[in-house]
Amino acid sequence: MDNLIFKHGGDIYGIKRRYKKEIIDFSANINPLGLPSHIKKTIYKHFNRILHYPDPKAKDLTQKIAKYWKIDNENILVGNGSVELIYLIVSVYKPETTLIPTPSFCEYERAAKSINSKLQFFKLKERENFGFTAIDKKSDVLFLCNPNNPTGNLVINHYQRVVKSGHKLVVIDEAFMDFLPDQKNHTLIWRAINCKKIVVLRTLTKFFALPGLRIGYLVAHKETIKKLKQHQPPWNTNSLAQLAAGLILNDKKYIKNTYALIERERNFLFKQLVNIKGLKPYPSVANFMLIKIEKTGLTSKILKELLLKKGVYIRDCSNFRNLNDKYIRVAVRSHGENLKLVKALGEVV
Repeated sequence: MDNLIFKHGGDIYGIKRRYKKEIIDFSANINPLGLPSHIKKTIYKHFNRILHYPDPKAKDLTQKIAKYWKIDNENILVGNGSVELIYLIVSVYKPETTLIPTPSFCEYERAAKSINSKLQFFKLKERENFGFTAIDKKSDVLFLCNPNNPTGNLVINHYQRVVKSGHKLVVIDEAFMDFLPDQKNHTLIWRAINCKKIVVLRTLTKFFALPGLRIGYLVAHKETIKKLKQHQPPWNTNSLAQLAAGLILNDKKYIKNTYALIERERNFLFKQLVNIKGLKPYPSVANFMLIKIEKTGLTSKILKELLLKKGVYIRDCSNFRNLNDKYIRVAVRSHGENLKLVKALGEVV
């Protein structure tokens, strides 16, 4: 099982090599609007930046992130995607014990294992819609994904519950928080800047469709940022990633269009999936949803293979702790693509 834990969705290169056909990727939760054309043009225009080393401090991008959240530059640390920052945190803090909810993003566990931290898990219960409840276990570092991946729900309802939980450091991964129009009511960024106990992770690869450029950041107390920055490798984010992220962060039209598209298509997809006998979708606030396979004899692996033959690539969730081969995850994509998914699922299930 452990060897399977660390597999991800989004391996479109391997899938295309195997099937040699056009595949719609529902396994990776990326904004279906893609990169705006004006961002592409700007990247092309400044392509000669690859002839120079990138800004090691990512100063322009940091300032734009600070302005976006109305916080100080000193509360922000830019990274090569949020995954780099996860590994940075554990390598700097070296927690003896790490507590992780299940199911959730596997890289928390992998990062903790890399420094031989003692792993502890607590199960999010299906009957409670995989919500987070108070727990008795204490740890040096607690990882929480909010909204949670792969369940798509908000797991933190009360800030005080997190702060008073007895953990030395609480890392809140908000990779999918951007997809909530009212995210400013749910993010813990405002708390993190004044509390040494909290670190908030954000990524620009999901909502802003930049997964191939690898760019993310974290928000924390200034002393925490200073401590982490001392251990970060130089030139960790490339020039074009810094440029694109800085431009798209304040593209209000793009942000507004994304909110409208995701809400509309998520509702459409959920209603369609509910009507497919043998499938049970779970409500989600993000741009993806978890689905339980209730049809006898059909597993996530079999379903994945059957759908790939129809040009549809889903996330097999059997390698998530606390799930099994009866769960899959699908991204919310464009209306035409969602129709193809529903049609393919209807034919197979």
